Amino acid sequence: MEIFVAILGPLFGGAISLVVWQAKQNSDSIHNSLGELHSCVHDMDKKIDIMSVDNVKNFATKQELIQHEEREENRDEKIREEMKEIRSDIKEIKETQWKMIIDKNKSI
Repeated sequence: MEIFVAILGPLFGGAISLVVWQAKQNSDSIHNSLGELHSCVHDMDKKIDIMSVDNVKNFATKQELIQHEEREENRDEKIREEMKEIRSDIKEIKETQWKMIIDKNKSI
């Protein structure tokens, strides 16, 4: 019986040590994999933040839109005024032409 204990004791001890060592290796592997996963997620988070900032840079702010609309309204108002002046000038030219035609016909 002592021979069995002398033989089986170290075998069981070695088997238990092997199981504990394998569990530790698995635990370390899982820990390293989770660390790499955390690093990848952190990198993705940074890239998403950078993309968000870049996307915001491509859009106008509310104040810029208001200023643009005001410039457009001013430009449109200026064009309307110029059109009124042109119509008025054309009307004067037509009246002058008619007066010239009438004066010419009177002299004949």
